[in-house]
Amino acid sequence: MPPNLDDGKSLFKFVVQEGNGIKGLVDSGLRNVPAQYVQPPNERIDKSNAYPHNQAPIDLSGLDGLSHGQVVEAIARAAETFGFFQVVNHGVPLQLLESLKDSAHGFFGQAPEKKALYRKGVSPSPLVKYGTSFVPEMEEALEWKDYVSMVYANDEDALKHWPNECK
Repeated sequence: MPPNLDDGKSLFKFVVQEGNGIKGLVDSGLRNVPAQYVQPPNERIDKSNAYPHNQAPIDLSGLDGLSHGQVVEAIARAAETFGFFQVVNHGVPLQLLESLKDSAHGFFGQAPEKKALYRKGVSPSPLVKYGTSFVPEMEEALEWKDYVSMVYANDEDALKHWPNECK
């Protein structure tokens, strides 16, 4: 059942404790972003300094050449002013990217109670944490995201500790 968006405790329980996450809010038919997720103006990205929306992707092939400094500067500027960017010529095979996307859909598409098993603070795995905000109990404004953090030490640990949906 969707939470009462006017009740912070109900929202916190639904999103964080029950494992529904932001995906659960959206799937519940949410029409407006709850006030708890609206960042204060001083915390927002200054769009006047951001790259235009039609900025070309950042070409990583120049990292090993004479344009190394320009590529690094482009990445830093995009990250600092807009918060994300697209890269090309990164060398990661398309098949691996598609497999990663399938694994993410497999994990985030699970029932909330299965994802909640991996919540930060209660995860049975020392290498896997699921959540929305990093410290939702202490943040002034919650973050509009769901994440799964999976530490990779070696294949043996990954196979032992990662959720089956992510292997």
